[in-house]
Amino acid sequence: MGNDKEFRKVNQILGASPKIGPFPTELVFPWIVISLSLFFIFYVFLNLPWLWVVLIVAWGDSTWWVLTGSRPHKFLSKFVPVPRWTRGVYQHAGIKGCHSKEHSKKPHVKRKKIKTF
Repeated sequence: MGNDKEFRKVNQILGASPKIGPFPTELVFPWIVISLSLFFIFYVFLNLPWLWVVLIVAWGDSTWWVLTGSRPHKFLSKFVPVPRWTRGVYQHAGIKGCHSKEHSKKPHVKRKKIKTF
């Protein structure tokens, strides 16, 4: 019959992302934010007609859909800041102190003793 080593899907929906018609559901919240902000800018503040506002909102939503698409991490990961790594250089001093040649050339500074009670 068939090869026993092949994987056979039982449920076609397993592993699929949820959608509302042809639109992925992860785009609903960004579309709401884009639509409301463009509505307030172009209709409330600039008093453009409804047709222009609807076209501008559709343009904004479709642009977001094209940029993020089915793999939003490829576009949105560009805005995650890269960690800044720095390298520190410290001079090693042993437990008893540094006994190198450079240290012996420097004049030794006397320190005041602090009285403890």
